[in-house]
Amino acid sequence: MNKCPACGYHLKGNNFGPLMNKILKSRNKKTVKMLNRIASIVMANVPSETRLNYYQFLHGTKDVEDNVLEHSIEKYYQEKHFHGGKGFAYLRSICLNRGKNIETIKRNERNRLGSVPPIYKGE
Repeated sequence: MNKCPACGYHLKGNNFGPLMNKILKSRNKKTVKMLNRIASIVMANVPSETRLNYYQFLHGTKDVEDNVLEHSIEKYYQEKHFHGGKGFAYLRSICLNRGKNIETIKRNERNRLGSVPPIYKGE
């Protein structure tokens, strides 16, 4: 068995379809739909990306929350990084960094935009 030193997945031959299905079943339907759509786009536009790379991406992001994953995929798609040859590894790093920084981003937005004013009850 080969183990990746970067993300820790174990490659068990070429039959990783059931492993991909197991990871995808743990996600909600909207996230799975977005993942499948972006995977087909990436594999069509970046020739070096394969199903193995897609499995590595899924395994590397299995601990990322669905809302963070959806936001990262949308950002990747809107900025069209796949046209620049940036594949699953780039998308994975976007997801992981967004997941690590989400609390700081929320705190900075609160400081920048402020909070909702209190409700005033006329007396």
